[in-house]
Amino acid sequence: MRKLTGFWDKVVKVLSFALIIFQLYTTWRGPYSDIIQRSVHLSFVLTLVFLLKPAFKHKDGREETKVPWYDVIFALISLASCWYLVYIADDILYDPLKWVSWFDTFSAVALVVLVLEASRRSVGWTFPVLGAAFLFYTFQGELFPGIWGHQNFSFNLTFQTFYHNTRGIWGTMLGLSATMLAMFGIFGAILSGTGGAETFIKMGQRFTGRFTGGTGKVAVVASSLFGMISGSAIGNVVATGVFTIPSMKKAGYSNEWSATIEAVASTGGQIMPPIMGAAAFIMAQLIGVSYISIAKAAIVSAGLYYLSAFLSIHMVSVRDGIKGSDEKPEIALGEYLVILVPLAIFLVFLFMGYTVLIGAFYATIGALVVYVLRFSIATKDVKVVTRNTGKVCYHTVMGGMKSIVEMCGILAGSQITVSLINLTGFGVKLSDVIVSIGQGNMFLCLICSMIVCIILGMGLPTTAAYVLGAAVLAPPLITLGLSPLVAHLFVMYYACLSAITPPVCVAVFMASGLAKANWFKVGVIACMIALPAFIIPFTFCYNPALLLQGNVLEILISVVSAAIGVCFIDVCIVGHLRAPVNWTLRLVMLAGGVMMVIPSYLWSVIGLAVGGGAFLLAWQKRVSAETR
Repeated sequence: MRKLTGFWDKVVKVLSFALIIFQLYTTWRGPYSDIIQRSVHLSFVLTLVFLLKPAFKHKDGREETKVPWYDVIFALISLASCWYLVYIADDILYDPLKWVSWFDTFSAVALVVLVLEASRRSVGWTFPVLGAAFLFYTFQGELFPGIWGHQNFSFNLTFQTFYHNTRGIWGTMLGLSATMLAMFGIFGAILSGTGGAETFIKMGQRFTGRFTGGTGKVAVVASSLFGMISGSAIGNVVATGVFTIPSMKKAGYSNEWSATIEAVASTGGQIMPPIMGAAAFIMAQLIGVSYISIAKAAIVSAGLYYLSAFLSIHMVSVRDGIKGSDEKPEIALGEYLVILVPLAIFLVFLFMGYTVLIGAFYATIGALVVYVLRFSIATKDVKVVTRNTGKVCYHTVMGGMKSIVEMCGILAGSQITVSLINLTGFGVKLSDVIVSIGQGNMFLCLICSMIVCIILGMGLPTTAAYVLGAAVLAPPLITLGLSPLVAHLFVMYYACLSAITPPVCVAVFMASGLAKANWFKVGVIACMIALPAFIIPFTFCYNPALLLQGNVLEILISVVSAAIGVCFIDVCIVGHLRAPVNWTLRLVMLAGGVMMVIPSYLWSVIGLAVGGGAFLLAWQKRVSAETR
């Protein structure tokens, strides 16, 4: 972002405070009508994007301190287009397909172009390219053969759909950004502003730092905790990686392993209950189930993901002789309370049946109250308390603004693509193609969906990857008989894993940069460590017991079997149990581990026998090596 000074810095701060006040006020009193809530929200976001984000990075690395004239024009057009819609909201409510004036046409076209440009500045060229491609497909559908062809849509119909109703720019994705995710961004900002990232790292050091490979395990704990709140693999790597990666390198981990551990741990935070990432809240809205149901269903698979990470780190640490540290950082009661009380308030409101929006609102208020009380008890100086509270509020506003701007840039850009997919029927057509390729075979359809989801997620944050995947991949999976919850969880997991899957793996890129590591090696190692996570989604599609659906015995057997399978797979990946394990035993354990994850009692028994036998032989070699 630009490092603005003077007049423009003051403008940005005023707009940031106005945006946060608008979001808090509309959460407290209830949102305005869809069109008004979303257009006011987008007016703030687009204005801030064009004031803060330069069109291109300078090759010499210098930062801009002023806003160029063209971005001022873009910001003013954004404001005018969004607020004009507020002005005509009552008119289009009764006739959304009527052009009210020439300014409607101008605003519709300008806003589509500006939203795509804002998304380019936020996440790159993905959404502008997709938007341009789908616009061509919308206007020239008759050029496409077979199932892909359709009658061309007119200019007026297309842009009226974009601008005059909630099937276009003002659709579900922007609605989520304008309400729930904005409040969630503010909640995450206040937890971070009150020292959340540092406290999570201290908690990791206190709980796991003294064990073998302590610094690596600290990274896993800290990143999983902070990732639940940030909802972004990249943001998680940046927030915790600046602390954990240097510590891991100092302890003896190679550059590649330091980056791998941070990338894998940060990515998993988005599937880790009780909060998970933003994609989980979007899922709750899309499929109409409570967030608690999603968090409950994700517990086992998230646990298996981090079990795999911990085991791999432990065995690598044993192999490389990386010890723990006796250092136990002191964590004051106030540091615990500032994090745990807001999280408790959030969960209490959810269990009481309130929405995520309300839970995040009162948790944010709770975080500020606890912070003020903490300093009021620590010092009796009213000026110090006031000054610290003011700093926290300021950092919360600026952090919340940045989170909202990034999220809305993603979701507004994705909304244009999603609306064109729905308008042209492209999603239904792709669903038919996937089902026909699989010939009704669930496994083949899941393979196709996994590949498409990872490709869609290349270079995108998890939220954007999930939104696109849910639009085109979830419907065919539901058609084949999966429940909406299972289908959307399948898509969300691979959207998350796209962050560590080469050739475009944003979490790996960021972690590799911090660790000065070869990104491709990091990506390969990360995929190896996360191999069980690539298998588990297939398993819960066939065996809902891993989603805690079924009787207690079925759930227990499935969880234990999958956990043992993950252990076998990790030994194969690392290839070390106090002593090196030869390739024959490693491959046998891999086969046994995969069998144990397969949802079949027979295959699990065979996998236990095969993998367990290989494990015992490897363990025996380890004992022999120790006695020499």
